[in-house]
Amino acid sequence: MDWLLWLIWTVWMAGSLLSMVNALLYRHFRSQQDQRWLDSKNEINQKKVCWIVAMKGFDKQLTETFFKSLITQSYTNYRIIFTFESDQDEGYTWLRNHLGVTEKKAVWYPSISSGLESVSLLVAGPAKDCGQKVHNQITAFASLRQDDEIIAFADADIICPPETLSRLVVPINMGHFDVMTTFRWLIPGDAHPATLFGSVINASCATMGGHVFLNTAWGGMVAVERETFDELRIPDRFSRVLSDDLTLNSVVKRSGRTIGFVRSLIVPSPVQFTWYDLFEFGSRQYFMVKFYSIKLYLSAYEVTGFYLAGFISSIIAITCLNNPLGWLPLVAVMLSDQVRAFCRRKIYQYQFRHQPETVRSLDKTILIEHLCTPIWMGLQFIFVVSVLFKNKITWAGIRYRVKAGGNTTVLSHKS
Repeated sequence: MDWLLWLIWTVWMAGSLLSMVNALLYRHFRSQQDQRWLDSKNEINQKKVCWIVAMKGFDKQLTETFFKSLITQSYTNYRIIFTFESDQDEGYTWLRNHLGVTEKKAVWYPSISSGLESVSLLVAGPAKDCGQKVHNQITAFASLRQDDEIIAFADADIICPPETLSRLVVPINMGHFDVMTTFRWLIPGDAHPATLFGSVINASCATMGGHVFLNTAWGGMVAVERETFDELRIPDRFSRVLSDDLTLNSVVKRSGRTIGFVRSLIVPSPVQFTWYDLFEFGSRQYFMVKFYSIKLYLSAYEVTGFYLAGFISSIIAITCLNNPLGWLPLVAVMLSDQVRAFCRRKIYQYQFRHQPETVRSLDKTILIEHLCTPIWMGLQFIFVVSVLFKNKITWAGIRYRVKAGGNTTVLSHKS
């Protein structure tokens, strides 16, 4: 019995220590990246970027700010394609009216000289055998031009500082990577416990990026060099799937290529969760992972499972078995968690140093980050387990069925 306890405790302590060390060294690795890729002495040819955004709906607090952030990028050579399911979509209507374009010629050209060449609006129609987001992207692929040298993607629930696109694609322009990505940091829009827990859970994933062997493409901000895009036949690979980013991740890694991650580019994404919203969001993430990245899904079981097993068994050993040695792993892990939480706060304070309101919002998560790790690890474990036998999911009002292998069927559209 003792050997089993110490096996669990050893793995538990090792995982906590690695998490702490990763957070502790994050700023050092970020600084190294920035020195390598943002050196003003570098002479970089800015290849033409086609930035594709699959949108749905209109958010009064976010959409206009998001759009403005996209069209005011400092990059000197890019165009944007927005794609929608329907021309009745509120976001499509707002953009068309805002830009003053007609339905027959939904292309807008900026009136002042900038790096932005044009903004195009496309209507994809309803999806039948793939995710609606993926269907919208495939429609945009048909409008790619020969001079589009980098294909980039963005989600419409983030805010992009002016240097976002430049910093995302500079490693591609320098020839260091064929695929680049980053991640989001969920910014609490209120003080609801579900919102705060969601932000902390997401932060644990955001700060893992940067190590090549761990990097995973995130569809909210990713760029692919055009030659790689064509060689991997991305439009064909996206056919009949629900997840764009995990599919891209799988295709890229099977080809033997690596994915780069820009540590200093993590973008803010405002959120507000109820407990129902958080469960729906978390379970949807792991539903995708289960079908499109089984290794990542199994690793989620290992990380959350061993943490909970270690915590629960140490408490039982102390309180029920009168085993004082249970204090050793418990104290070691709790101390590691405090250091990790302190370092993670320093990460977002620097990341959003020019956005004091964002930092103040994230400071609401401090107590959860420091004192509630067993709880938010338990929540993640619930998310992982909840999708074990599921093959149907509702996302953005559309009901899907996903079969083994990832093939997707649309079951119904919300009217």
